[in-house]
Amino acid sequence: MATNNHLKKDMARFALGTVTQLDPEHTQLTLTRDYAAPPEQVWAMLTEPAQTQKWWCKVRGTARTGSSFDLKWLNVKDEGHGIETDWWNGRVVEAREPHILELSNSMHGTIKAELSALGTGTRLAFTNTINVPEEVILMSLAGWHVHLDHLQEALEGKSVDWQHWWDDFFPCWEQVHGAYVAARS
Repeated sequence: MATNNHLKKDMARFALGTVTQLDPEHTQLTLTRDYAAPPEQVWAMLTEPAQTQKWWCKVRGTARTGSSFDLKWLNVKDEGHGIETDWWNGRVVEAREPHILELSNSMHGTIKAELSALGTGTRLAFTNTINVPEEVILMSLAGWHVHLDHLQEALEGKSVDWQHWWDDFFPCWEQVHGAYVAARS
C-alpha cells in the first residue's frame, strides 16, 4: 500500500464546491469531479469495502436499494494519532450500478453520487444534504473536497495512510477550508 507521502497535496487542483440552503434546516453541499477512470471503476471505489478504505472510510453493507450501508471514518484524531470512529448506520436509498448511489446516513444525512460517462472517463456529481449548525457547513464541504481528491489518487492505485492523515493532510484540509471561507465572504 502506498503511503501519504506519495499522494498529491495540491488540493486546489479541483474547483470548489457549492452550498445551497434548501430550507431552514437542510443544506446541500455539491461537488463535481471529472476522473479519467470509467464509471464502473469509480462505482467500485464508492461501493466495495476494500476500495472505499483507500480514500474515504470503511463500509459495512452492500450497494443495493434498501440494504444497510454503514460508514466508519478513518481520519478522526485522538491524542495526535488517527483513529476510527464508531459505525454510523445508513441505508441505500437508491443504487443503480454504475450510475447512482444514494445513501441515508445517521451522521452525514443524505449522500448522493451520480456518475456519468465522460468520454473514456467519469463525471461525478456529488451531493450531501445535511442538517448541521452553520459553522459546520464549510467544514463538511472542505472534508468532502479532500476525500474526493483522495478518490483521484485511489483511482491511480494509491491509498491514504490513515494513521498519518492528520500530519499529512490536515494542513491541506485547512487550506481548502480557508478557500471556502474566503469564497463565502
